[in-house]
Amino acid sequence: LPSASSFGTSPPKSCIIKICHNKDCCKKGGGDKLLNTFRDLVPSDNNNQLDIQSTGCLSQCGKGPNICVANGGDEKIYYNIKDALDASAVLDVATPEVEYPIELLVAASNIHQAELTASPVKREELMTGVVTDLSKNPALMTSYAMFHALTIRADARLDTNDIDGAIEDARLASEIFPSEGKVWRILASAEERRGSFDSAIVALGKLAQADPSFATKARNEIERLSS
Repeated sequence: LPSASSFGTSPPKSCIIKICHNKDCCKKGGGDKLLNTFRDLVPSDNNNQLDIQSTGCLSQCGKGPNICVANGGDEKIYYNIKDALDASAVLDVATPEVEYPIELLVAASNIHQAELTASPVKREELMTGVVTDLSKNPALMTSYAMFHALTIRADARLDTNDIDGAIEDARLASEIFPSEGKVWRILASAEERRGSFDSAIVALGKLAQADPSFATKARNEIERLSS
């Protein structure tokens, strides 16, 4: 494990992992990217034993990306958590009672690689591998990793003008996590490019519900498509 500053030992059944969203950690691959990596590793049936959330600066910015693991009144800060392997090691120590399938570690590693890849063709190839592997296990078909892979592949297919493929992936992803705004943005864009304006308007409405910070933009887009 990366070096840690410890304030407790034995974790209880519930655990909160706080991901630093300070700009220094975000520049090093922390923030939302690291938060999503942790989410990719967690099976959908973790029975609320684990909560992953963002937090402010945890100090020691030079050692980032940093996270804080809170178990009851005990906290431990881990430094230099930069990829799926680091995140997986933290989870194994913080929540030994939770079983983390190896397929999710492989998926999270490939998703991380895809996010660093500029080529949409390569991103699609990587995510097709993830989707194929996760589909072999019914318990993982509703995991965040599956949602994440489908969303990335939908975006990659949109970039290569595979509109029908993008729509199919985005619709599948939206069925897994309808509360995630990004998938509705992709779906709205794909539907508009296909000329299905009514469907694009529906997706924009879902976006406004899922992510209120985009509500104004979504309403403006709806007005544009309705005119």
